[in-house]
Amino acid sequence: MSPASTLPKWLSDAVGSLAAGDIDGWTGIFVPDAVYEIPFAPQGRPQRLEGREQIAAYMSRLPGILRFGALTDVRVREAGDELIVEAVGHHHRIAEDMPFDVSYIWFITHHEGRVSHMRDYMGQRQPSAGQEP
Repeated sequence: MSPASTLPKWLSDAVGSLAAGDIDGWTGIFVPDAVYEIPFAPQGRPQRLEGREQIAAYMSRLPGILRFGALTDVRVREAGDELIVEAVGHHHRIAEDMPFDVSYIWFITHHEGRVSHMRDYMGQRQPSAGQEP
């Protein structure tokens, strides 16, 4: 199966909501008892969130930390209710006023755009030439 280079509309809309600081728009794709896993979460941060309310509470801190930017290098593989997304997020750290690129791999289980399980593997990318670390 060849990867697609665009997100499904339901996910693209949710990512757009997150970029706009609309946490309800982002968490609206999750079923009430969804599980969101972040296996590589920094020490002291949860690696597993259970339920849309817990997901929303965790995500609500992000707009004060990051200004979300575009996703590039998007590769999407979909098979039935399973979706794998690879992408690079070009964000901006607010406190340091500096670019912050993140590599993402998402494993998503959904039914018609309603997410029941998501594993979010992310890691900071090395700064591009000319960027400060």
